[in-house]
Amino acid sequence: MNKNKIIIYCTVLFLILLISVPSIVKTIKKHNERLMNVVTKKIVETAKNCYYNESCINNEITLKELYEKTDLEEMINPLTKKIYNEESYVIVSEEFRFVEKL
Repeated sequence: MNKNKIIIYCTVLFLILLISVPSIVKTIKKHNERLMNVVTKKIVETAKNCYYNESCINNEITLKELYEKTDLEEMINPLTKKIYNEESYVIVSEEFRFVEKL
């Protein structure tokens, strides 16, 4: 009887882990993607405003230019906690795509 209880408990624990671990991993991955998406959207929207207000006229708008010409504060990568390189840029001709320079 005692051995059967151990086997049942181990089986239940295994099933709980089998369900919860992939769910937790998926949730963390989706959260990280959303964090990056928020930062990228903020940079792109600031670049759009700068471009459409004719303050930034180049095809490539660098973060340094955005810091100088707009009220954008220094952007930090939410995953690595490092400040984005000022040479990172937004490409206007490719529908305002953000390119991070390392």
